[in-house]
Amino acid sequence: MYKPIKVFLNVYKQKNRKSFYLDDLEKFLLEKSGGSSNYHQKGGYHSLYKGLERLSQEGFVKPMKTVGYNGKYPPLKLRWSIVEDEIAPRWKSEDILRLSDLLDFSTYIKYPQLQTDREWQFILRIHEFLRNRDRREWASCEERCLELFDNEKFLDPKEEMDNGVMKRLKLSYDDLKMKKYGQMFVYWNRGVRQIKTAIILENHSTFFSYKRAAMEGCDIFGIYPDAIIYGQGKDIISSFSFIHEIADAEMIKVFYFGDMDPEGYMIYKSLKEEYNYINISLQLDAYKKLLDFGKSYPIK
Repeated sequence: MYKPIKVFLNVYKQKNRKSFYLDDLEKFLLEKSGGSSNYHQKGGYHSLYKGLERLSQEGFVKPMKTVGYNGKYPPLKLRWSIVEDEIAPRWKSEDILRLSDLLDFSTYIKYPQLQTDREWQFILRIHEFLRNRDRREWASCEERCLELFDNEKFLDPKEEMDNGVMKRLKLSYDDLKMKKYGQMFVYWNRGVRQIKTAIILENHSTFFSYKRAAMEGCDIFGIYPDAIIYGQGKDIISSFSFIHEIADAEMIKVFYFGDMDPEGYMIYKSLKEEYNYINISLQLDAYKKLLDFGKSYPIK
């Protein structure tokens, strides 16, 4: 049964299967033998046992430790692992050594099956980037991925199945000087290049009211905003990172005006904590006006 079992293993390898059940192997051997009678004439189960034991000793298969036995004599494990063929490294040792000044190749040395032509091209680009890292500007993840991997959505597993090169090289976003920005927020710009003052509004209706007033040249409680941002509730906590794309985060002054309730304050507090390097404050005059309005029209 030794040769038919090797045929079975080759079929599984071609399907990229890593293990097999003993029952499936025996069904295969019964079929290849032309039925139960011929199978038993060729030695049956005892021949199967000897074939598996020989293949195990030769390093082609090994029994899984976590499963039980089949209850026959001599006993065999119910499931077996297929030992992968030893893969020869594809990349030259001198090339790996040459790039090891800036990159960690330990994963590729341990798993030579990862040494593909495609991966090597990515690594060459990454190494060149790291050589000039000090002279490079920060960029969004999408920009950097397009530059290094020809795909701006390279890090999205839905778009790119094999995108583990950074993890294999043990590189972080900071190493490649790229930032993951949140979803873009909706905003209005009064037509300036340098946005120095912005107001974040939690609600849609307030956003349009502020926008209309700003377009007419009115000050909004003492502020002439360069930009008005629609926060879309608590979504602004993650999407506000987009501010880096439209303004200098160290120079801009941001005011927040949201609902006078726990969630409104939570949004403001979260913005202050998440973006503590940006000047963010409450638009207090707007809140005062809202309170005065409430006093003028008390709830009966």
